[in-house]
Amino acid sequence: MKRKFKFTYNYALIAICLVLFVAFFIPNHKFLNLDSLKLTVEIAIMALPMTMLIIMGCIDFSLCAIATMSAAVGGIVYSYTHSAFLGLVISLAIGGLCGAFNGFMVSKLKLPPLITTLATMYLYKGIGKAVTLGSGYGTNVAETPVAHFLGGTTLLIPTQLWLLIALSLVLNFVLSKTVYGRTLYAIGLNENATRFAGINVTMLKFLTYVLAGVIFSVAGQVLMGRFSTVQYDSADAYQMRVIIVCVLGGANMNGGRGTIGGTLLGTAVLTLLISGMNGVALPDTQQKIVLGLVLLISLISFQLIAEHDLKVKGKARMEVAAAENAARKSAS
Repeated sequence: MKRKFKFTYNYALIAICLVLFVAFFIPNHKFLNLDSLKLTVEIAIMALPMTMLIIMGCIDFSLCAIATMSAAVGGIVYSYTHSAFLGLVISLAIGGLCGAFNGFMVSKLKLPPLITTLATMYLYKGIGKAVTLGSGYGTNVAETPVAHFLGGTTLLIPTQLWLLIALSLVLNFVLSKTVYGRTLYAIGLNENATRFAGINVTMLKFLTYVLAGVIFSVAGQVLMGRFSTVQYDSADAYQMRVIIVCVLGGANMNGGRGTIGGTLLGTAVLTLLISGMNGVALPDTQQKIVLGLVLLISLISFQLIAEHDLKVKGKARMEVAAAENAARKSAS
């Protein structure tokens, strides 16, 4: 039986990408290049675990502070020990510890994720500033060999792009093919029902925040390698863009919805949009207005498509239930 084509939100994002590419390619054929792709790789890497948190009904506003603080501390450790491995381990450990602290307060103490991570954002940023200034190296911490590698090029393609592809494949598998991934959707849809089903929601939330913290620290390494240095506030401009990418990709801020593929498509839209606006020399004020409008339009579009899907599925379920009822009556 031939399957009927179903128009989904992801197809809408692909269409938007094509329209944006053509619209910006006409006035400036060189608006999109490898350098412009590098600008959004860190955003995409941080958006992957953020998508998992949003699916779970949570969020983490301390992501950029974790990325820069962990990279800076790892760089300082390397400058004293000259051990690239130790610098990397310390950086990833700090990311995991920051994620664990966020996860403990959200999962165990049941504090609101938004307010909690806003508070830890300032905490981590303050610690990062104190460490970098107190180290005697000023506000700029030089890159480590690992960061230099991640910020370089491998097989004619930026290394961070290979890293993004690998992380995307792994996390997409985790979300779509594992019990852990499916449970995250269940927590986002109905946390109480998931608890009553015997699932340790507290532990899953905690572990997801730890995983997110580690991946945020990986993004910090990429950022350090691309600029050759890192400051305690180097990634601050990425915070809202990461959330925009997730929402643009179809992640529901109330939880229960979102995919890695959608987030990558949201990143593609943002990349084309920012590169195109820079290519036509659109002022920063107008760029912010455009980004705001795109986010609003994406939210409205996703809501309309989701409501349509719900109506279609609801109608189909009613038809199935009616057919089953009729079959039972005829059998009796």
